[in-house]
Amino acid sequence: MTDDLDNNTGEKQGPTHFVGIGASAGGLEALQDVFGNMPIDTGAAFIVVQHLSPDYKSMMPELLSRHTQMPIHEVTDGMVIEANNVYLMPARKNMLIAEGKLLLADQVPDTHPQMPIDSFLRSLAEDQQHKAVGVVLSGTGSDGTRGIKAMKEAGGLVMVQEPASAKFDGMPMSAYSTGLADILLPAKEMGESLQSFFRHPSISGQSTLLKSSTGSESDSLDEIFKLLRRQSSINFSHYKASTVARRIERRLGINQLTTLESYLRLLLESPKELQVLSKELLIGVTRFFRDDEIFSKLENDIIPRIAERSVVNGDPIRIWVAGCSSGEEAYSIAMLVDEYLNEHSIEKRVSIFATDIDDDSIAEASAGIYPLDISLDISESRLKRYFLLKNERYVVSQQLREMVIFASHNLLEDPPFSDIDLVTCRNVLIYFQYPAQKKVLSSLFFALKRNGTLWLGPSESLGDLQSHFETIEERSKLYEKISNQRIPVGNSPPALSGVMAAAANMMPPVSSFLKAGRATSRNSFDSVLERLIIEYAPDCIVLNDVFDAVHVYGNVSAYIKPLRAGKVSNNIKDIVIDDLAVAISTALYRCEKNGEDVFYQDIGIRHQNGEESYIDLSIFYVKEKERTSAPAYYILQFIGGEKAPLDRVKVSFDAGEQSRQRIQDLEQELLKKQEHLQVTVEELETTNEELQSANEELMSANEELQSTNEELQSVNEELYTVNSEYQEKIAELTEANDDLDSVINATNIGICFS
Repeated sequence: MTDDLDNNTGEKQGPTHFVGIGASAGGLEALQDVFGNMPIDTGAAFIVVQHLSPDYKSMMPELLSRHTQMPIHEVTDGMVIEANNVYLMPARKNMLIAEGKLLLADQVPDTHPQMPIDSFLRSLAEDQQHKAVGVVLSGTGSDGTRGIKAMKEAGGLVMVQEPASAKFDGMPMSAYSTGLADILLPAKEMGESLQSFFRHPSISGQSTLLKSSTGSESDSLDEIFKLLRRQSSINFSHYKASTVARRIERRLGINQLTTLESYLRLLLESPKELQVLSKELLIGVTRFFRDDEIFSKLENDIIPRIAERSVVNGDPIRIWVAGCSSGEEAYSIAMLVDEYLNEHSIEKRVSIFATDIDDDSIAEASAGIYPLDISLDISESRLKRYFLLKNERYVVSQQLREMVIFASHNLLEDPPFSDIDLVTCRNVLIYFQYPAQKKVLSSLFFALKRNGTLWLGPSESLGDLQSHFETIEERSKLYEKISNQRIPVGNSPPALSGVMAAAANMMPPVSSFLKAGRATSRNSFDSVLERLIIEYAPDCIVLNDVFDAVHVYGNVSAYIKPLRAGKVSNNIKDIVIDDLAVAISTALYRCEKNGEDVFYQDIGIRHQNGEESYIDLSIFYVKEKERTSAPAYYILQFIGGEKAPLDRVKVSFDAGEQSRQRIQDLEQELLKKQEHLQVTVEELETTNEELQSANEELMSANEELQSTNEELQSVNEELYTVNSEYQEKIAELTEANDDLDSVINATNIGICFS
């Protein structure tokens, strides 16, 4: 077969795309379907990674060569990749790609199952970025799922075999459940789909959005931004043009559309496509303890420094994880902090604020439910301590979950947190334009304490704020704030300001004028009502349902304490004078308990000048609405001699008698509650002991079953692969034997075999 040559130089052309294909049990049939329907001139290179038996020589090259005319190679270390070629990973090896070359390493047996597909797809995404394509075919387990997450982050294409068409749907189903699959097809249709994608003008580079400068294209792009803003409340016009253009171009290629106008029509007709594009632009991909070297630096240097400073200053530990995605990084930091505090017997309140602009990511992070393959990133001791195994998923323990506070937060529009010891904002700034980067960095600077630590992504820098930080480690992008200079968080970026200004200049809706007119007519009597109250109503205080004063009528200075230095309380029990405290407390208790008005007379009070007088006290119980759940209000009236009391049945207030009665009521209620609480505690203790015992037995049994299952699964995949190849070979031998029998029968000539 001839190689593709450059017309001018005669040299072999490099691949336009690099397709990493992962397959396991049932993968032979799927690979035959893929390559049997794959054109031989796509310009791409195809690298196949399989779960192979270490004790059996694979016949895959021979079997696959019957279904494609492309050259098939078994990979050797350092092999250079060429277009329109197929490369097969050998047994007992792990494979990576770097600078277009395939690198091999011996597999190291360990307690975890091998994940060669994940490892290769991650390296492929890092090496080839948007030129990478990840394909997941038939197989059991979840190998490949983590790899396509890295592929998505790098801007590559993700293709998954339709689970219903796979002989074993474990791997395709696991990959599909991530929601990251761009194309879901049976294996037979993948070849034609890839060919169409590679030859699309936007993907092949013949026509790109960045080169397009027509007015209609620009108008369509503006309309797309408006649709995205309405759908997700995010202004993507602050994102880098290259990032946005590449993601939209990829969606054009997947949907086989050639113009932005046609894609805009699709977005208007398909809410699902609009949601997919929004998710594409958010790029939320992460994992536990990502970048081991930097997390080791955090564990051994940064977190001990923060904890020691917190102990000296008596402050709580506050950490902000900006752009937390699905929460892995926030939980990773929480584990490190908790381990250090427990190891050094330090009791400190820890608040880790984990924020993201994507509400779905925040909901996923808050749930704290992760697949079994996180065991590859988290040590066994940490898994046992901080996670529970439920329904084949790991769930974050309550202890760890309580350390992290998840919230939706827009770095460009929402105010930052304050007094933060450590801020992590990794791989977020790289997607923003420079003005937006500057605004976010100033917000992060404002949030940090002096000597606080800032952690950025590997491709991000401090820009103009470099002089306000000291570099802890440039390679790890760790910086320490050394300046307390006040730097304005900054105005909104120009694009956002324009939107807000336009909104401000819009005429208010007619309904707002109607509401304003009704409010004016209703409030015009406020002055009349106020005068009537002053003339005819006693001095009074209006209380809400928790006995806080919300409004005062008349002059009540004789009945409340003067304000003192310190925190001010509006609760009536704190502000009323001592002579009235018992009476008001008792009256409010009766009023709240019975839901009826209470009237006391002849309550003695001593004034500051030493004189003593008597007043009447009334409390009206007022419901705002008839509903049971409606809030209640209490009108506390002080009726002196200058105003005639209302004609109501009153009760003379005996402080001693009322106090004794109140104490007796409270003691009876307390006794009943104590008895009820004791019974509840005993029941809970019994139930808890039974649950703990059952849980320990289940955990022990589950660990044994899980270990056995992993071993059986690995053996089963290897056996199935070997069996598939044997079946293929047997079919060929049977066919050859039948042909030979036919020849012998047809010749009717005796043959001697020696």
